[in-house]
Amino acid sequence: MRAVAVAVVLVATPAFAETEDFGGGSVIFARGGALYQVDAKGKGETEIATLPTKAIVRALRTDADGKILLVDLAGTWSWLPLDGSTKTLQDLPCADGPAQLAEDGACVLCRGAKGSIIYNFALKKAFPTAVPPAGARLVGTGANRKLVWADKTGVWSSPPGDPTAKTKVAAEAPLRSFLPSPDGGHAVGVYADTVFEGPRKKKPAEVLMGFQLDGEGARRKLIKSGVPVEWSHDNRWLLVQDAASACLVHTFGGEYKCWKGYTAASLSSDGRWGLVLGNRDGSKTQVPAKDVKKPAKPEPPPEPSDEPSNETETDVPDPAATVDVAVAPPKGPLSLFRTRLEGAFTDKPAMIVKVVDGAAVWVPKKP
Repeated sequence: MRAVAVAVVLVATPAFAETEDFGGGSVIFARGGALYQVDAKGKGETEIATLPTKAIVRALRTDADGKILLVDLAGTWSWLPLDGSTKTLQDLPCADGPAQLAEDGACVLCRGAKGSIIYNFALKKAFPTAVPPAGARLVGTGANRKLVWADKTGVWSSPPGDPTAKTKVAAEAPLRSFLPSPDGGHAVGVYADTVFEGPRKKKPAEVLMGFQLDGEGARRKLIKSGVPVEWSHDNRWLLVQDAASACLVHTFGGEYKCWKGYTAASLSSDGRWGLVLGNRDGSKTQVPAKDVKKPAKPEPPPEPSDEPSNETETDVPDPAATVDVAVAPPKGPLSLFRTRLEGAFTDKPAMIVKVVDGAAVWVPKKP
């Protein structure tokens, strides 16, 4: 079933690694006491920032124009302009917890001392906003920018400065892992559902689903036990960690491609390329961090089915219990690999940086 589903888009193509410019994108990664930037082939390594002593880089993020770099140092967030003007990270007034960068790099949404704040880079000022930090996102750009968030009463959208002027965009909030698309048109999250255990028998399970933020929120099953990491900037592809596999998932058609033994890090703007972390010795024994909101020792659910399901109502967990990143970088001697969506399932990720320490991010070409 999986091979048939992906055959529509994953047509075998020649290897273009030597001639492909990867959309002009580049890669930023952590090693030792610094952040480095290379091209998507791993060439032209340049130090772009120094890190605090013994810093642990858990996440790197950037906007659709590659203007701002967001850096998670074990729950403490900093930022760096990617214009080469400085190599020093600048602290953000964010408390420990999740943070989301706007698509145009104008501002960041993160946890404040109470609730959430929106920090404007140009004004160098934080504005409080009464939305839960977990899963909340600034979507759209400029005059079309909105806040999207989930709470126990549903999924909502509002102007950034006035969460009280909210509109319900999905009736039922997911149990966890809520992640809206950059344009605010779609979202993914884990819902209580049922899957087929056999030809006729169904079994309760928690399944990652995609849905439209159109007020109805009709859902489509995507991939079992998946943890969403990042959307592509074109709003079509999703980077997912499925247990010990890093996966690229098409949120409209359901096609996906996975690489076992790797941890998802980032993906290109069009979803054609991904970045994954793997063991430096090439083995596939490392176990990535699991979804922090899952109960201890969960029973693995069967493969999702497209058959109709009977949803069950469940409360949304306390957003304050959610950590800063859904999937943390694994421990141990790591290398950074580039994955390719097109091609055969047997295509192995290509190593681009042999020695890395922590997170990495794909940086789009500047317009």
